Amino acid sequence: MARGQQKIQSQQKNAKAAAAEKKGAAADQKTAAKAALVHTCPVCRVSICGWYCMCL
Repeated sequence: MARGQQKIQSQQKNAKAAAAEKKGAAADQKTAAKAALVHTCPVCRVSICGWYCMCL
């Protein structure tokens, strides 16, 4: 078990890794959402995720 300075360094390292992972996840979600908009409404040209969404 880490004590003192090792514990602080470990916490900082874990916090930095978690922040980097969280930042990367947001970018992945945005690109995935953009890729999911594959259909386009023929009337208004709005990008839609699926044909069912157009019927609503």
